[in-house]
Amino acid sequence: MAISETPSKMHDIELLYEFSRIRQPHCQHRLNVINVLQFGGGRENYCLNNAKEKADEMGYAVVSGWLCLPTKFLSTGWQKQFTQHWWNYDRSEKRHLDFSPTIDDGAVYMQDLDIALFAIDANSRLRSHVASSVILRNGMIYIVDYGNEGYRHRTEHELSNETLFYFQLADSS
Repeated sequence: MAISETPSKMHDIELLYEFSRIRQPHCQHRLNVINVLQFGGGRENYCLNNAKEKADEMGYAVVSGWLCLPTKFLSTGWQKQFTQHWWNYDRSEKRHLDFSPTIDDGAVYMQDLDIALFAIDANSRLRSHVASSVILRNGMIYIVDYGNEGYRHRTEHELSNETLFYFQLADSS
């Protein structure tokens, strides 16, 4: 599936909608852009552990979705990254909270219940419960992950759960 508009004319919010348009057909639940209060204090690159620790400590729910990072304009064109992320939900205060440090200014949170349910259901087959990042760049979709050999990426046309967890599935190479 190609990105629907020419890259030079897309704005940051349009890329957010474009990601949602590509991902939503693979979800039973609606993707939602939500407001999240950022507190920090957790460990860098351990968003799931940070969320689990606060869930155990404070009784918060654990939520997952995407950090939609601000668009970067590079010499080769634009790039927008979507990183799967875990955070908390305070049921009594009815608000989302993030205790992970160093969240980029301008990042937007998009809740994706289906990615969390897939991680739970596929637990025994996964090397990690954090999916690959998605990059929209110059009309193309890439999934990107960091493994033992460094960065690895694939060009993609759809964003199913299996595609997003491709590098984390125990039976993938």
